[in-house]
Amino acid sequence: GHIDTVWPVGTLREIPFSVAEGVVRGPGVFDMKAGAAVAFSVLERLASRSGSPRVTLLLVPDEEVGSAASHDLLIRLAKQHERVLVLEPSAPGGAAKIARKGTGQFRVLFKGVPAHAGLEPEKGASALAALAEFVQASPGFASAPFGTTVTPTLAQAGSKANVVPEFAEVTLDCRVWSPEEPARVEAALRAFRPSDPRVRLEIEGGFDRPPLAETDASRRLFATAREIAAGLGFELRGERVGGASDGNLSAAAGVPTLDGLGPLGDGAHARHEHVVLADLARRADLIERLVLA
Repeated sequence: GHIDTVWPVGTLREIPFSVAEGVVRGPGVFDMKAGAAVAFSVLERLASRSGSPRVTLLLVPDEEVGSAASHDLLIRLAKQHERVLVLEPSAPGGAAKIARKGTGQFRVLFKGVPAHAGLEPEKGASALAALAEFVQASPGFASAPFGTTVTPTLAQAGSKANVVPEFAEVTLDCRVWSPEEPARVEAALRAFRPSDPRVRLEIEGGFDRPPLAETDASRRLFATAREIAAGLGFELRGERVGGASDGNLSAAAGVPTLDGLGPLGDGAHARHEHVVLADLARRADLIERLVLA
């Protein structure tokens, strides 16, 4: 799991931590402070039980920004274990996440030719116009049949209101189910050419997490979890989701991985983020028995 969150310092003044009517609210409670709390509880239980198997808890500080610093450590530790249980937030209705898309992020830079926007705009080559062409073309980089999405998310351009923009940039969020799609998407991005040949393109970034694909071993792991949940009195469904986690990395390393085992809730990265308090103990029961299975 991870201990970082997308919320900036100061968010607690706007969205204070609270527990009311069986619901816990606050920045990061669903993604994924509640999952970390469950993990600590399970470790305490296992420590008091004789003959417990070896368990490692890894909480990284950079998952929300790509796990660049923790990437190698995570894979090395995962390979020393029989399975990986990820206490990221559950899917809608409390479902586990049995498959995830791979993710990539690209920063596309445009460099044009500045000119006075009123006196001689024709002498300029607009980086902003090239960016607009690129954004318009971005649906063509995706693939609906393969479930591949390419979404422009951030953009900026220009320096002054009366200057043809010399610089512009856009950030793309890319998601793929197929392990073959990252190479195709990146090739398509790099093949783009603005209609004005005076504008140059530079592309930074890439795909940082491969898809978390289902395997026979991961299906068996989920089947065990589902059976344990039934014994605890609730149904554990499995969902395929577009978001990625560090579970993508452990799965790609060949270690059976089950994700989305955190408590029931909603609102990851949103202002209505919350978890259902009663589900924390139930999830701890599930994780403890799954470790011992």
